[in-house]
Amino acid sequence: MPIPNYSVLKGDPISGKVADGSSYHYQITVQTAPDTTTTIDVNVQSVDKSEVLYFINQAFTPPDPAGLLALPVGLTALTSVPGGLALDFVRTQIDGQPMITRDQMQLLPDTVAKGSPKNDLNNAVIDLLNAAIADANGTIYAFGSAFADPGGITGIHDIHMNQGNPANNHSSDNGVWQDGAVFINLPSTNTWAAIFIAFQTESWSTYDTTGDAV
Repeated sequence: MPIPNYSVLKGDPISGKVADGSSYHYQITVQTAPDTTTTIDVNVQSVDKSEVLYFINQAFTPPDPAGLLALPVGLTALTSVPGGLALDFVRTQIDGQPMITRDQMQLLPDTVAKGSPKNDLNNAVIDLLNAAIADANGTIYAFGSAFADPGGITGIHDIHMNQGNPANNHSSDNGVWQDGAVFINLPSTNTWAAIFIAFQTESWSTYDTTGDAV
């Protein structure tokens, strides 16, 4: 079954921190209304011992930049089909080329996954967040699964590849056109950046209907 509430969050980034009690996620707080903030939970380490893969594209062009810019601020539900804003690591193309490939991604060192204070992915997320905050009109777009905690925290997580998981290891999250990512728009320099995260256990050869590993 696919991830629930596949959505994109658009907002003004205002701060970030390592998640309370865990070094596995970096939390970005985004302003979505004068009195409303939403949290983005970005995986910067692996919780279940699967190895983290990541790629930071500092010279990115989204598949549909005009569509993203036209979105209202806040959470927008997405339909998991081609031709819209939904993302698929295996199937999305930009100008006839894959948006992201497995070969572009690098493995987060095992020492980091075990809790080393040096975490290149965490540092890259912080650097991009700071650049977005410094830009007066910097905007973050986070793709993933929207949630609301009982405590009232609204956010978005599963900001990573959500297909190709092996049986009995997050395979219930498999689906097509529902992958997570973070795009950052910096109008002051007319540039975009993207953060792509996957896990080494996920296959990049998946069925077109289920997202299960072939």
